[in-house]
Amino acid sequence: MKSLFLLAIIVTASQGAQVVERFDAHQRSVSSIIVDTLEALKVQMVDGWEQYGIPPLAPLKISHKDFNFGSDEMFAKGEFDDLEVNGLNEFEIKVMNANLITSRVTYELLFASLNVTTKYKANMGAGYQLTRDGGAFLALENLKVFGSIKYSTGLAGSKIFRIKEIQVNIVVDKVVSNIENLSKYRILNRKLNEIVEEFINITINENTELVADWIDSTVTPICNDLIGDRSIKDLLDIINGGGSS
Repeated sequence: MKSLFLLAIIVTASQGAQVVERFDAHQRSVSSIIVDTLEALKVQMVDGWEQYGIPPLAPLKISHKDFNFGSDEMFAKGEFDDLEVNGLNEFEIKVMNANLITSRVTYELLFASLNVTTKYKANMGAGYQLTRDGGAFLALENLKVFGSIKYSTGLAGSKIFRIKEIQVNIVVDKVVSNIENLSKYRILNRKLNEIVEEFINITINENTELVADWIDSTVTPICNDLIGDRSIKDLLDIINGGGSS
């Protein structure tokens, strides 16, 4: 009887281990599908999604864009011409884990260099007014984007995909700013660019929680509006350049 009991425990344990192994393999399979989809996304970003009104994103080119930033103490308004963003599809997938029990995907992406080049004209000042124009280059180097996405596939029998929560944390290793003609003096111009670099670095790295909360509250409902009543398969078809609107 004791031997039979021990045998039952061994069989049950071995069967349970096989179930866990198969489940882990399935989770790894889902993670691989996500990685493959992101790799396909990189390729499709070169052409964009014309049927959805999304232009090519690698690089992203904007011929003209007005800007107007200001407060009581400081203002800057003007325009950008020939703006080009490079590196949006040049990211490395460092972590991608799908947990089917919690319906959560954890991820980490690394952008070696996300950079912008443009020509600008600006009126700016702080108690005074300056007019400046020239070329500009700004780069975020070793930009790490990490966090998790919690999702739902709906109630039993439903295939509608919904995002429940998006956690996005952003950390940048180095900021490079080369904006021409902030000052007519070369040394002072370099110092002003260093101030820009430090400001952007601090703004990103010391406000990760604030940015994460804003993205979750703002982006999550927008994503679900865009998803509509589409299933996971519909979304994969769209990302890969197919599907219907």
